Amino acid sequence: MAKLQSDDLILDVRFSSFEDEWVNYDIKFYWKDEIIVNDNILKRISESKYWSRRDYGTFVANDYEKDYLIVTIKKVLDTNKSECWEPMEPDAKIAIYPGIFFPFLETRYNFFKEMEEIRIEKEKHGKNPDDLFTVIAFIDEYNFKNAGAYSGQGISLHLIVERKDLEKFVTDLEIEYDNFFKKPEEGVLK
Repeated sequence: MAKLQSDDLILDVRFSSFEDEWVNYDIKFYWKDEIIVNDNILKRISESKYWSRRDYGTFVANDYEKDYLIVTIKKVLDTNKSECWEPMEPDAKIAIYPGIFFPFLETRYNFFKEMEEIRIEKEKHGKNPDDLFTVIAFIDEYNFKNAGAYSGQGISLHLIVERKDLEKFVTDLEIEYDNFFKKPEEGVLK
């Protein structure tokens, strides 16, 4: 399991299955050890294996043929440029912004102005383990009961993490992905 944590906020991403050429993900938002989202408002269409298999408080998403989330995160870490993972079916998106802080506009709060000055100075010295990244995990409202189609609206979890945390997260995702494809006997793969 891969978890990205900022203070007590946690983004948990897991590979859940590979069916009909689709890599399925389970995504959860936590505050400490508690799931943030009320499970009673999530879609569970009984005739759909995709929606009915979700665990408590879990959002579901999928990518076609292979995982592209790992590639996206690695690209951000390598280039220091913002990228967004958006699977073919836009149930979820994860955007990563190196050294840029939400809400991405000038703010009246000195903390963010000071952080921007520190980031500019640090960029002159290359990549550092404590470089900061804003990570936004967005979930389309289509994950919720009675939502009829993707809309580009939904909820998101915003984290500010250090480079070393993002590197560990992508390493954990790679390990999970490798293990995921080594276990066809368990019925995970067709």
